[in-house]
Amino acid sequence: MKKFQYHQNITIRPKAKGRPRVTKTGHAYTPKATMDYEKEIKEAYKGPLFENGLLSVKLRFTTEGTELIIEPVTHNPLVEGPKTKLTGDIDNYAKAVLDALNGVAYTDDRQIVCLYLEKA
Repeated sequence: MKKFQYHQNITIRPKAKGRPRVTKTGHAYTPKATMDYEKEIKEAYKGPLFENGLLSVKLRFTTEGTELIIEPVTHNPLVEGPKTKLTGDIDNYAKAVLDALNGVAYTDDRQIVCLYLEKA
């Protein structure tokens, strides 16, 4: 059985997600530049909606754009399944650890150019 994979080059220069902003009344909001960039990426995506199952997402950022690869994760009978039920977004777990290590393990997390994540 062939494993389906979706691959696309999105030719929009990558931008880092801006930090949330807070109004004088305490209301948090996403900066306009971030919202505009996310809208551009959403509109540029031409692939399918993967409705079920676990996925592997690979992103490669260059000055010309972002290479995106999405494919289903197939079960490997030789590898034990997840032991815990972590429900948060994987990128939020990573961001918390990377931000915490700023100035401790490295000067700035901008130094990190390759990041592999797994949630089990």
